[in-house]
Amino acid sequence: MNVLDLRQLPGASEVYLCHDEGYFPVLINPQAEEVLAVLRGGAGHVGITGRLDAVRSLDGGKTWEPPIVIVDTEVDDRNPAVGQAPDGTVVLAYHAQGSYNDDGSWASDMRQVQMRVTRSYDGGVTWEASQPLNYTPMEKHSAYGRICTLTDGTMLMPIYGSAIQETERTDDCAYILRSRDNGHTWDAPTLIAVGYNETGLISLPNGDLVVAMRSGDQRALLSVSRSTDGGETWTEPTPVTKDREHPADLTLLSNGWIILFFGVRHEPFGVGALVSKDNGQTWEERRLIVCDDLGDNDLGYPSTVKIGDQLVTVYYSAPRKWNAPDFRGEGTFARAMLYSESALLAAIT
Repeated sequence: MNVLDLRQLPGASEVYLCHDEGYFPVLINPQAEEVLAVLRGGAGHVGITGRLDAVRSLDGGKTWEPPIVIVDTEVDDRNPAVGQAPDGTVVLAYHAQGSYNDDGSWASDMRQVQMRVTRSYDGGVTWEASQPLNYTPMEKHSAYGRICTLTDGTMLMPIYGSAIQETERTDDCAYILRSRDNGHTWDAPTLIAVGYNETGLISLPNGDLVVAMRSGDQRALLSVSRSTDGGETWTEPTPVTKDREHPADLTLLSNGWIILFFGVRHEPFGVGALVSKDNGQTWEERRLIVCDDLGDNDLGYPSTVKIGDQLVTVYYSAPRKWNAPDFRGEGTFARAMLYSESALLAAIT
């Protein structure tokens, strides 16, 4: 296989953000060399004691401060989506999941869930009290990944769940929601595709939007779709990864290329990536390796930011203990790889 191991790039290094937590990390770059990671702690992949924490770096990802608790309620606070509003506010949408039995076991049929939003005005140090999403048709849906802010100030949030126009429950519909007031209210949903969920979203310099969505079937692969009208209509999804390679994170390089990062939930377990040189229309055969040493299949959810010539890609790895009420995430970690964009481009070229 034609591969490029990013760990072998000149100057590449790895650093840990946190231990015994770190699920589902999402990165943004609020300003200068600051990096903010929002991630899950307090429980395993599933668990009512789950909370959301912020971990900050002030030096471009080289060192990380201790976690700051953002929200920790009596339900399972999980599934963060993070972005920065036009006024600089950091906006976090998340899934307040209360569908658990008295013994702490998962009970999805309860449907005791609410989408909520909170904000930080100081780059993630302090957070205001959360409020409901305030869009009733999607209050039981889940956001994912990075919230995208367009040049006109509109914020686009990837969100997934049941079809909102149907009377019967239909799983796995990928949508975007819009905010035009710095993330205070959300509405104007657009359906991207049926049969998909966790959606990575990126806005390109020419105004096009590209998404990479996880399929809702057992294959759990990523498919790509494009919009040329601000997300109102989307092309038919095209599969781009192998089975059990998900979910997606999309990063724009300085030369206009796109990197699609994803978890690899098969041997060798880790995080991989593909490159598109034509705005996401086609993807190179060469595979990029971020890591291949995670050793289990509860992993990935990569998220990347670019600060000058520096790229920072964060992901997690955890013991496979699904629906264990007494599991608090022991053995889990979030790790970052730091590498040079110029070195990456030289290696690809």
